[in-house]
Amino acid sequence: RPRVTTTMWEDEKTLCYQVDANGVSVVRRADNNMINGTKLLNVAQMTRGRRDGILKSEKIRHVVKIGSMHLKGVWIPFERALAMAQREGIVDLLYPLFVRDI
Repeated sequence: RPRVTTTMWEDEKTLCYQVDANGVSVVRRADNNMINGTKLLNVAQMTRGRRDGILKSEKIRHVVKIGSMHLKGVWIPFERALAMAQREGIVDLLYPLFVRDI
């Protein structure tokens, strides 16, 4: 099956790319390439406290509290998400989420 699926996020009027890893759906917006950092760090299987602490310190973040489960969370810029994924060693697990011109 394909590693990446596309869905339409009606409320935000943007296409999204979704990759499943470790039972978690991680989504990237097509319009601004922001990635759901909450789900991203869930793939790394870290504690909620550590995850929330990391995301709270992000300068640019967009919190989504409504909508479907895989869209809720703290959205962060592509480069920051990539840096976190590299630090946690989960970039390959999430292929092709971090391919620039997906």
